[in-house]
Amino acid sequence: MPRSDGHTGPTGVILSGVLMVALLALADGCASRRAVVLMPDPDGHVGKAEVTTEGGKQLLEKAQEMTRVSGRSNSPSPPAPADPSYIAATFAEALAVEPLPSEKFILFFETGKTCLMAESRAVIPTILAAIKRRNAINISISGHTDAVGSVQLNDRLAYERAQAIRDLLVRKGVDPQRLTASSHGKGNPRIPTPDGVAEPRNRRVEVIVR
Repeated sequence: MPRSDGHTGPTGVILSGVLMVALLALADGCASRRAVVLMPDPDGHVGKAEVTTEGGKQLLEKAQEMTRVSGRSNSPSPPAPADPSYIAATFAEALAVEPLPSEKFILFFETGKTCLMAESRAVIPTILAAIKRRNAINISISGHTDAVGSVQLNDRLAYERAQAIRDLLVRKGVDPQRLTASSHGKGNPRIPTPDGVAEPRNRRVEVIVR
């Protein structure tokens, strides 16, 4: 499936726009006409894409918006919503190879410790199942803390939490080469609070399975 990275498509149409906008530029059943449809990325984000020919250009800004092109010298048609059944029939093969959206899991910790809360320990089998089901090639593990304590202390604690989850997944059979651990300390709270305020929902590790 072509991406909007500035490459010239098979029709001579220049595809450009926000990175990760999914563009489909395939024949629509007529030898001299082509269709370009703007699709959301796997996480649901919709960017913008400009379709340009020698005759003019059109900007696609909405999900499933489509323009048609008939030759380099003609301007693309005005953008219009593409019928879902048309998309399914015309682009079935391209859509089938779209990657699954990433899966995100949040694990919570006891205050000042690397010990998981009981409800979060119960999530570990679900994470392992997602890794196996997707044959995941990348699992990112980011540690976080609440706003109590110094920056240095929380940077270290957040990293230790991330490492604890990494080590746990390795013990459960996950390839360590697929795991990356990082620390955000108290600098990226899930629930913003003033400095020094305890917030259980910020004492966490976020696991993203791709």
